Amino acid sequence: MNSPVHFELRDGLSPRNVLFIHGNLASNRWWIPFEEEWKKAGNQGDGCLVYAEFRGCGQSPAPKSEAEVDMHLFAEDFIRVVRSLNRGRFSLVGHSTGGLIAALMLAKAPELFDRALLLDPVGAQGVTFDPSMIQAFEKMKQDKALTAAVIGSTIHQNDANSGFFKDVIVEDAFSAVKSVGHLVLKALDGLDVRKELAKVPHPVLVLHGEHDQLLPVADSKAMAEILPKGRFEVFAGQGHCGNVEDPRAFAAKVQEFLL
Repeated sequence: MNSPVHFELRDGLSPRNVLFIHGNLASNRWWIPFEEEWKKAGNQGDGCLVYAEFRGCGQSPAPKSEAEVDMHLFAEDFIRVVRSLNRGRFSLVGHSTGGLIAALMLAKAPELFDRALLLDPVGAQGVTFDPSMIQAFEKMKQDKALTAAVIGSTIHQNDANSGFFKDVIVEDAFSAVKSVGHLVLKALDGLDVRKELAKVPHPVLVLHGEHDQLLPVADSKAMAEILPKGRFEVFAGQGHCGNVEDPRAFAAKVQEFLL
């Protein structure tokens, strides 16, 4: 399939099909800690886990223009991936920007999905970052140390010396910020998808880290209230990136809600 996005399929690792979508500056590799814990829990089955990267992140090609950095377009990219797999219905797990994209996918193609877990999602009205953040993203394109500091600040009690942080998180963030990361901030400014989400028929769990300092908890609560079958829950002890901060606890949340 010719696709503007890269995805990876892990067959036989779940009783149901689940598609995972990362956040801004991240990649499929952010799900590695989760998958390790998922396997330990014995969640094998006839379904599959699919990890997909939006344009400009991980192994997905960079967007050809700023117009290609659009949350609706990203959602449609992943819907095409699901259709191409022809595996029946999928559950969705999305983190941060990926959470908003997952919610849009439910609205755009409800027949393809059955439920979703959104971890610290960008809210239904997008997010407007302080001008200093925009400036920081421009500087990050040339400064890997600054990239490490910014991405590390989103991870509660981050270990900046860990191999996973230095070799995976920082490297992928530095690559993404140069191709798409700064444009994602622009795409989220002024976005409003409340009407679309109000029509979502699926059960949706909105998880928000207790110590998330990046996105407002009020936005997650509001999203859960907009979704007809939405439910809000605080992810105790976690920051903005519970999938890497405590992958065992996150895997348990996924198992509890999706299975």
